[in-house]
Amino acid sequence: MKTNSYKLWSVVTLLFGFAFLSLWFSCSDEMDVDHDGVPDKQDHCKDIKGSKPNGCPILPKIGVVNLYLETSASMGGYFTGSAAFKQIVSDLAVKIDKEISPVKIHFISDTVRDYHADATKFSSDIATTKIAFAKSSELHHIFDKIARATKDGDVSIFVSDCILSFPNAQVKANPDVNRQSASSTLKNNIYSTFIELKKRKQAASLYAFSSGFFGKYYDYQNVKVPLNGTLRPFYVWVIAKNQVLPVFEDKLAKIPNFDPEQEIHFGLMDQTVNTYRILTQLGRKGDYKLISVGKAVSDIGVENVEAEKNQPVEFSAVVNLKALPPYARKLSYLQQNLKIETVGCTANIDISECSKAIVLKNKTQIGYYEQASHVIKISVAQLRLANATLALRVPLKYDSWYENWSTMNDKNVKSLGKKTFALEHLVNGVMEAYNNTGKNFVDLKFKINQ
Repeated sequence: MKTNSYKLWSVVTLLFGFAFLSLWFSCSDEMDVDHDGVPDKQDHCKDIKGSKPNGCPILPKIGVVNLYLETSASMGGYFTGSAAFKQIVSDLAVKIDKEISPVKIHFISDTVRDYHADATKFSSDIATTKIAFAKSSELHHIFDKIARATKDGDVSIFVSDCILSFPNAQVKANPDVNRQSASSTLKNNIYSTFIELKKRKQAASLYAFSSGFFGKYYDYQNVKVPLNGTLRPFYVWVIAKNQVLPVFEDKLAKIPNFDPEQEIHFGLMDQTVNTYRILTQLGRKGDYKLISVGKAVSDIGVENVEAEKNQPVEFSAVVNLKALPPYARKLSYLQQNLKIETVGCTANIDISECSKAIVLKNKTQIGYYEQASHVIKISVAQLRLANATLALRVPLKYDSWYENWSTMNDKNVKSLGKKTFALEHLVNGVMEAYNNTGKNFVDLKFKINQ
C-alpha cells in the first residue's frame, strides 16, 4: 500500500514539475515589456500599454465639431473684399466635415447664432453673403460660452482676431483702459476661463494665420481706421478633452490646406516622455551589454563597460517624441534645451532625427527604430564609479512666437504687420492656467555600470 502511494505521489510530482517547466519556458519566451498582457511578438505598440489583440491604445472617438466664428465689429474686414480669411475658414469647415467629423457652424459675439445649413453651403455663403456684426464683444465671455458648451468627445473651434478689450462704454470713459489693464484684469479674466477648462481636463491649441483686411479696424481706444487689404493676423483656437485633442489634431494636420504660420498647445503635456530603447546594432563602439533584470534584458542602461578617454564606449538609444509639440521636436530646440546630468562618468551626447537610410538586421530592433522619431548617441569617455548614471532632460517650455505677434499700441495699424493688441497677455493668461512649472518634455535616465 505504501509502495503504491509512493509511486502515485512520484507521478503527481513529476507531472507537476513538467507543467511548471512548461509554464516557465512559455512565460520566458513571451516577453511583455509594457505589461499590457500582449506578448511583444504580437504587440504593435511595445512601449505603450494597450488593449488586445495588438497592444495599441484604443483612440477616443471624435464627436461633433462646433465651429464658432466671431462676428463682432472688429472682424468685419475679414469677411469682405478678397480676404484670404474667407477661403481659409470655408476650406477648414468643409474639409473637417468631409474628412474628420460632422461640423456645426455658429456665429458668436455677445450672443450665439446657429448657422442652419451644412458646411458646403457655408463655403458659398461666406464668400457672397454679408454676415451681420455685433457692435462689440468681450473675448473672455466668448471663450467662457464656448468652454461651457464643449461636451466630452466634441471639439470646439473658435476663429477670432483675439483682440482683448473692455466694453465700448468703459473705453469711452477711459480711452487708455485697455492698455492700463490688459496685463491684469483682462489677462485674469482669460485665466479664470481656462483654469475651469483645465479642471475639466480640456486642452487647447492656438493656430495663427494672416489675411488681407478690408474694412474698419478698431484700435485700443476704439478709434476707427479704414484698411484696404492691409495684412492682419487672425487665430484659430481648438478646444477638446486632452485625450481627444491630439487625435483630432493628427487628422487636422493631414488636411493639405491647413497651413498655420505658428502654433502653441496647452494641456497636452501631462505625460513626460521617459521611455527609450537601446539598439545594440546601432552606432555600437566598444564592449558592453544591456543590463539584465532577472532573466530578462531591460532598457535601464548598459553594463560591463570599460571606458577610457582615448577609447570611449558608444551606444545608441531611440526615443519617440512624436507626442511633443512640433517646435519641441525640432533638433535646434532639443539641442538648445537639452540638460545633461552625469554622476560618476563623463559622457557626450548627440541627438538626431531617425533616418530611412539606417539598415538594421534584427527584426525587433527594426520595429523599435520604426516607432521612434529621434536617435540619441551616447559616448562614455570615462567611468569614475562602478555604478554611474546619466540623466537627459528637456524642460517644458512654451514657444514664445506670440510675443513677437503682440503690441500694446495699435494706433499705427497700417504699419504693424502681424501684431495683435495685447495678444501676449491673452496667451499668458492661458499659460498660467495650464501652469506646468517644473515639468519636463523629456526625462530619460540611463545606468552605466562597469
